[in-house]
Amino acid sequence: MSVKFSIAKRGTLPTEQQQQTISEETERGRLRVVLECPMVTDVVEFQSGSARLPSVLPKGELLSSISLLRSVMLHEFEKGNAVSLPGIGTFRLSLKGDVEVKDGSYRGRDVRVDGLQFRPDNTLLAEIRQLEVDQVPYGIDFRTKESGLEARLEEIFKRQDFITHKDVAVAFGQTLTRNRITNLLGSLVQSGRLVREGKGAQARYRLP
Repeated sequence: MSVKFSIAKRGTLPTEQQQQTISEETERGRLRVVLECPMVTDVVEFQSGSARLPSVLPKGELLSSISLLRSVMLHEFEKGNAVSLPGIGTFRLSLKGDVEVKDGSYRGRDVRVDGLQFRPDNTLLAEIRQLEVDQVPYGIDFRTKESGLEARLEEIFKRQDFITHKDVAVAFGQTLTRNRITNLLGSLVQSGRLVREGKGAQARYRLP
């Protein structure tokens, strides 16, 4: 097995003429490689299934351990502490907000916890860097605006009532990866511009 990647660049979907200048774009450093992630693996379900990894913990005990670990992490985060997991890495809170000066003193304005920062353990990082990467691109993941997607979807909906992943891929000339199509369609579903029926590979989309 090897890690797969796609070729991406910022901007809108290129025309056929622009696609012919990929070598020139590479020389200018405008193209980059991005990870092609086929799926998100639930490590608990994975280790308890037919392809399980060796484990001395049954599924229930593993879930209990993860739940306890999560509680400990939240307890430390509430105090502003960083949390280190041996062999995994260190987690720290990420803050977002503004700073204002009032009456000669600094004050925060709408300061809130925005997320988590993660720094992997050095040994884990070294092992990760040894993973093999397939040097043949999986796909071309040119970023396209939602408005561009909607325009092409309108053309498809003139011919049919539902669309699928495959319909979108064909509409964009097979230049978008499956991951990119999923994200674009998902954002349109969340905004109420499309309705999804079914799940996974069987999912299809229609106008509301």
